[in-house]
Amino acid sequence: MARVTIKSIAQDLGLSRNTISLAFKGDPKVSPETRQKIIEHASSLGYMKLSPETDIPINESNHIRILVIRRVDQTAYWDRVINGVSEESAKYKCIINISVVTQENIDAMQLPIGYSEDIDACLFLHKFGDAYSRKILGNNKIGIFLDSKYYTYLEPVLGDVVKSEGRRSVMQLTQSLIKQGMKKIAYLCPYYINSETFNERYEGYCAAMNAAGLPILPEYVVTSSPYQDKSISFRAALDQLPDLPEAIVCANDESASKFATILMQRGVRIPEDVAITGYDNDEYDAFTPFFTTVDCNAYHLGKRMVQQLIWRMSHPDSPPETITVSSTPIYRRSSQKYVK
Repeated sequence: MARVTIKSIAQDLGLSRNTISLAFKGDPKVSPETRQKIIEHASSLGYMKLSPETDIPINESNHIRILVIRRVDQTAYWDRVINGVSEESAKYKCIINISVVTQENIDAMQLPIGYSEDIDACLFLHKFGDAYSRKILGNNKIGIFLDSKYYTYLEPVLGDVVKSEGRRSVMQLTQSLIKQGMKKIAYLCPYYINSETFNERYEGYCAAMNAAGLPILPEYVVTSSPYQDKSISFRAALDQLPDLPEAIVCANDESASKFATILMQRGVRIPEDVAITGYDNDEYDAFTPFFTTVDCNAYHLGKRMVQQLIWRMSHPDSPPETITVSSTPIYRRSSQKYVK
C-alpha cells in the first residue's frame, strides 16, 4: 500500500500542499470547514504524522510559493501590476517567481522557467489558452487570473478572476468627445487575443453612442485582429477606415500611442484633426502626460490578486469569484479637440 503523505492528501482533495500543512498545524488561514475535511480524510487513510522521506520540506515554514506568469510586454502597466503583487506577497510570507512565457512555449506546451511541483499557486497576468493554463495548474494548484478571455461559448472556469472596470469609464470618455460636438467616433482594438475587459470597454463606447443617438458604423469599429504582429495590426486597423474620424476611442494606451504615432507620420495632428483616448494610464509618471486615459489602478490589481489567493486557500470549496476594481477617467490634451 502506498504511503500517505501531504502530497497524496493534497491530490486527493484537490488542494495545495501548503493548505494541507497549514491545516495540520491549526493555522487560522485555513477555514474550520476545510480543516475538518482535511483531518477527516487524513484520518480515514490512517495518516498520523508527516513523512520526512516523502514530503517536501519547503512549506514547513508556512511560506506560500507563487509563480507569476506573464508574456513579453514592455508597457508600464505590467510593471505596476507586478509591483503590487510583490508588495502584497511580502505581507503574507509568499515567495514569488516571475516567468515570461512566449507563444512558442505555449505552442509546444513547454512549462515556464521556474515551474516546479513545489509551487502552491499561479498568478496569470496574460491569456495563455485553457490547455496551457490547465497544464500549469495540474490537479492541486490555485489559479488567480488577471482578467479573463472573452467567452463566446461555455468553457470551464479555471480560477478566480481580478479585473478592472471598463464599461462605465470608457462610456465617460466617449461622452466627453460627444459633448465637444464630435459625432464620427471610431473604436479601435486591433488585438489578436481579446479579453473580457476589452469587450466591456467596447460596450462602454457603444453605450455612449447609443445614449447620444449616434450610429455605430461597422467600418469605424475594430474589435480584433487576425495579425499577431502588433506593428501590422495597428496599421491594418487604420488603413481599413474609409476616412479619418473625428475621434478614436482606443482599447488601451499602447494602441493610442501607436495610432497617434502613425497618424502624425502621415501629417495628421492630434488632437486638432483627430482626438484620441486610451486606457491604462501608462503615462502616470510622465512629466507632461498627453493622452486622455483611464487609471485602472494597476498596482491595486496586483495586490488584489494576492489577497484573493490568500482568501481562496482558506475557502477552497467556495464558488469561483470575479473581483472588479474600479477605474477613473483622466482627461488630457489628446482628446481636447475643441477645448481651449
